[in-house]
Amino acid sequence: MLFHVTARHDVNHCGIYNEDIRLALQEFLPSIPTRCEELGVKVHFAVAGHPDHVFYLLVEADDVTPVCTLLCEVPMKQEFEGLRILWWNQYLQPLVDLA
Repeated sequence: MLFHVTARHDVNHCGIYNEDIRLALQEFLPSIPTRCEELGVKVHFAVAGHPDHVFYLLVEADDVTPVCTLLCEVPMKQEFEGLRILWWNQYLQPLVDLA
């Protein structure tokens, strides 16, 4: 299943402005590929929406549990705006067929 994730944080929990969080993120980020493999999560893309303190991700996993596990391991306080499930056959395949 594909999941669209919106993750927001405030300025006090931003790795750009908070040195402790920046250092924790620098340590954590290199582990993401290995952790994704362990959890069975594939990150298709992740982008930051500055200056709004938001990240958008498109991830794939068999169910939501490993996605939540991965997101909760990120060493910064974030709020998630619902994990939207995207059903490939229902929504995305028709777009591919048009191409």
